[in-house]
Amino acid sequence: MVDSQQNKGYRILSMFDRLIEGKGINKKQEAFLQQVSEKTIQRDLDQIREYIETTKLNCHLEYNRIEKVYKLTSEGKSILSKEQVLVIVKILIESRALLKSEMSDIIDKLISTVAEDKQDFIHNLILNEKHLYVDLNHKKSLLQSIWSISEAVQKKKLIKIHYLRERDIKSSEKVLKPLGVIFSEYYFYLIAYDSKHEKELPIVYRIDRILDIKELNQKFTVPYTERFQEGEFRKRIQFMHAGELMLLKFIFKGTSPQAVLDRLPTAKLMNKEDGEYYLEAEVFGRGIKMWLLSQGANIEVLEPIELREEMIETIQAMHRNYQWK
Repeated sequence: MVDSQQNKGYRILSMFDRLIEGKGINKKQEAFLQQVSEKTIQRDLDQIREYIETTKLNCHLEYNRIEKVYKLTSEGKSILSKEQVLVIVKILIESRALLKSEMSDIIDKLISTVAEDKQDFIHNLILNEKHLYVDLNHKKSLLQSIWSISEAVQKKKLIKIHYLRERDIKSSEKVLKPLGVIFSEYYFYLIAYDSKHEKELPIVYRIDRILDIKELNQKFTVPYTERFQEGEFRKRIQFMHAGELMLLKFIFKGTSPQAVLDRLPTAKLMNKEDGEYYLEAEVFGRGIKMWLLSQGANIEVLEPIELREEMIETIQAMHRNYQWK
């Protein structure tokens, strides 16, 4: 068989694709499959090795004497360890962020990156959790929506969405300045400014409630000093309820102030007296109220006064719910 340039090119690409997928190349079997000599296959492998070294792909083509095949081995820094993969898989399952089919596909691909002798171990370890994984009630695929929004964020392009709140029958149209995408408490959220309002406060939209997204051919600008930073925003918001930024002052009377500091990354311990901890934290909106109420008698809000009064009214209403009628 004549080894034309076309045949040679196809053969090398075919071998390279299989190597990238983690498969091995047996020189003798490949020669029989391609109807060429083993020397020809060796020259192909040498060219692949030269290409890898020239382009610095962070991997090497090596001969595995046990399996009797050529395989790509990645440099340690460019791949995830088996421990890292296991931890990521556990976090993904707990998040319930995606459809079961999507989650299963991602998990399988992650596990495929570790050594073959460890893949079954991880699969068996998470088999029950993976089998019992339950989709969220919205049962929507969000991958494309998240990507489209992220592109608009990067390009600073306005987007038009139709948004359907949980109790609404009809959706509402909104033109927004997309700032970022955040994941929290099972859901993905779009953080955006309303393009029609002069007073720009970040608004939170659950992405699964967005019916459609259209990127508009209109850019927006945000002053550098006012640029949106997901990390800073996340520190100051609870349960994704946005609103005005406020300075919360409160007393914690529980046994573990560390749990408070972990929950509220902006919290600072100002004083400790008679087993009570005086703390301050910058927070957005009223979502913090949900967490404060969850702490029961361990929390006393001092400021803002308006929030303290809201807490009192809510607690009194809760008390009335438990009175005999």
